[in-house]
Amino acid sequence: MRHGEVSEMIEQRARMTLEWSVPTGEVTVINAALNSLMVKTRQAPGCVGCSLSTQLGNRAGFQYVEEWKTEADLINQLRTSRFSKLAHLMEGATERPHIEFSVGGVTHGIEYAEQVRGQQGNLP
Repeated sequence: MRHGEVSEMIEQRARMTLEWSVPTGEVTVINAALNSLMVKTRQAPGCVGCSLSTQLGNRAGFQYVEEWKTEADLINQLRTSRFSKLAHLMEGATERPHIEFSVGGVTHGIEYAEQVRGQQGNLP
């Protein structure tokens, strides 16, 4: 494989990054939920990697990252019950987490997921 082909493949990958600061009283529940989602994500077709890191202090900071081989793989996951559970978790949060989707070198916010989920059956 030539250098240009490797770069093209990397750029075609899709990533979801969730950053979340939560009060210490919510750490156990959020951590357990994200770990459970991470295990299921790693088994999903097209998953290149999934990680969860935490930083503890007065508040807990979580960073949850999913990386997918292609945008189509990410889109398929955004339409699953697994992502619905994540969305429900975020909606019930004391403070809204920051979520972004990186696709083909372009970064999108939550509107990307809303658009995908609103277009069941149609790939953008």
